[in-house]
Order: sequence, then C-alpha cells, then structure tokens
Amino acid sequence: MTQLLVVPNINGDFNDAPISDLVQQIIDQAIAERASDVHLEPYQDKFLVRVRIDGRLTNYAEYPPTLAAAIVSRIKVMSKMNIVERRRPQDGQFTTTFQGRQIDVRVATVATINGEKLVMRLLDSNKPTVELAELGMSAAQLTIFQRMFSASNGLILVAGPTGSGKSTTLHSALKIVAVEHRNVVTIEDPVEYVVPGVTQIPVHETNDAGFAVQLRAVIRQDPDIIMVGETRDVETARISVQAALTGHLVFSTIHATDAVGAIYRLIQMDIEAHLLASAFRGAISQRLIRKVCENCAEPYRPTAAESQILKMNKLSGTKLRQGKGCTECRNTGYRERVAAFQILESSDFLGEFMISRPQPSVFRKHAMEAGMTTMEHEALRLASEGLTTVKEALTLGVTHDLA
Repeated sequence: MTQLLVVPNINGDFNDAPISDLVQQIIDQAIAERASDVHLEPYQDKFLVRVRIDGRLTNYAEYPPTLAAAIVSRIKVMSKMNIVERRRPQDGQFTTTFQGRQIDVRVATVATINGEKLVMRLLDSNKPTVELAELGMSAAQLTIFQRMFSASNGLILVAGPTGSGKSTTLHSALKIVAVEHRNVVTIEDPVEYVVPGVTQIPVHETNDAGFAVQLRAVIRQDPDIIMVGETRDVETARISVQAALTGHLVFSTIHATDAVGAIYRLIQMDIEAHLLASAFRGAISQRLIRKVCENCAEPYRPTAAESQILKMNKLSGTKLRQGKGCTECRNTGYRERVAAFQILESSDFLGEFMISRPQPSVFRKHAMEAGMTTMEHEALRLASEGLTTVKEALTLGVTHDLA
C-alpha cells in the first residue's frame, strides 16, 4: 500500500510524537487533499486511515493497532464525546483551522469487533458557491432550472443520496434569488455554504429545534423563499407543502432515486396527491461523477462498445478526453466532480396525472414523453463533451458490456 501521509516516526517509536500532533496532521493533510470524509478503521494487525476524495475511498495511511485507542480518544475529546463509552455509537463535532479557513468537522463513532471505528466529515462553510453554468446542466436543463427557481411560489424538490451535491445546487440557485426585495431563509443541518443576504438557520435536533420546529418559526418571519435542508419526516413535508400553497417558494432536498421518485416519496408520507399537484413546481435529481483532470487530459478514441453506446444516445464521441495520470490527480486521471442531472418540470398535464396516483413507472414514462431525460443520458452527454469519460459515466448504472 502506498504510504501517502508523512507521519512522525512511522516505523519507529510513536511515543516521541504527541497523539494530538498526529491527529492534527491526519486532518490537515486530508483537507489539503480535498477529502470530504476521513475513516479511521481498527483491524487486528493495523489501524487504517482511508479518505474519500472525489467520491472514492482511498487507503491513506497505516498505524500500529496499539495507537487506535489513543487516536480515537483524542478525536472524541475534541468532539466533546464521552471517551469512556466505547460500545454505543456517538456523534460530535468540532472546528479546526487550515490555511486561514475554518473547517467544521462532524464525527461519528461505532463499535466494531476490533474497537471503535470513527468517521470525520469535513465541511468548509466558507468555500465559494458554484456558478449555475458550472453545475453540469445542459443548456436546455439550465433554462428549465432557472424558470423553476424564478417562480413566485411552489415546491421544488432536489433528490439524490448523501454527498451527491444537492446543497451545492440549491446554494447556487440561492445566490441568484437572494435579492434585496426578498426575504430568503434557509434551515440546514449543517450550514454548508455561507450565502450573503440569506438568513441561515442551523438545525439542532438534540435541542428540540429540528426541521419541523424551525420551519414553523420561519413561516412567522415573513419569508419569500425558504430552503429546507432535508425533508426527513411527515411533519416537515406537510408544512413545506402548505407553505408552498400559501405563496412561498420552498426548496427542499429529499432522498429518492430520481426526480419521479421524489414525488412518490412525499406521497408515501401521506401528502395528499391533489395538494402536492397544486404545490409542485418541479424536481431535480442528481449524481456526481468524476471529471477528467485538466492538467493531464488528452483526447482518446472510444472503443467499439463505447461508440455504440454514444450512438444509441444520439451523442458524438469526437470530443472524448481522458486523463493519463499526474501528481495533480494522484495518477487517477480524474480531479474534482461534476453533476449529472435529471429535471422534471411541472405542467398542467402532469399535475392532473399526479392526482390519479399512477404507478411510478407509468408516471416516469409520461414524464419522459414530456421531455425529461435520464440521468444516464446526461452523464454520457458530459462524456461526449470531454468533461468525463464514458467509463465513468456508466458508473451511474447503465448496464453495458465494455469488454
């Protein structure tokens, strides 16, 4: 395994290096490498550090297993956790400073057969938001997106798994709609970006100040636009729909497999279909895929199988690029990520269709006939434009044999 971390006395006596310095070095180097998460995993013969960079976990460093308890205890102290409790899961957080930037670190522990595993999520709340045109949408999608977010009222859902860039998309839109004559309020857990001109409220579930409680309070604050960080429960869903029906523009993220699934997720929460049809403005689903490293990018010719896939999707392969590997991308050929989007815009026809509550597959078929594209198609479009590779685009789930 390649040893990427430069750790003090890695093959010698660790007693010479304070554990606090070792922990800080792990955190600092992970931030420097643009990691989103750091995993500290105990095994019988080693204590493994893995980091998630551009969505992929990578082995980063190994330590003797005798150091595991001390490293975990140090981070638990920083996170204000109970260092004596080693059997029950715990959550905590702390802040650290790296090159003048304040980084919020969310920490979670769980007991394993070899000791406690600890995961740190690194959040830079002062990082700049991404411009709308840089998100990865096609020109047609960007037009629909801007039309949805320029509405005066309604409910807009952004779907995708954890870490798929939903907050980035919403904050990019907030930068556009946060103008002087509008009161824009967000309810977030955590606040991932700081947006000037926007009132941003953190959620504290442990203090009975969760999304539903904060959302009720925000509605009494004369808002024009409300962003709900996540619709997790029935109460939050109901309040969001009611707010959208009473003249507010409400954005919310939700866990669903695609844009149509976001609608049915609310229906599963017992939101009446006729109310949802009236409130619904649109849904966006997204996934992140790795971008070709600009430092080592070069053109490449597609294989016969890749050419066939592009042809099936009515896409050209004339601009295909791949990274040959360099120090900037850690020899992976990829650096940073771009989103593939699926966008479903409301219409009178789809609204009436929604009220009849058809099977999701039937609704999806009609949405496609109305112009919605698949996320897989959009990922392949990004490949055809040289932003990613066909192989990477196919990681979204298209089943094709590239052998």
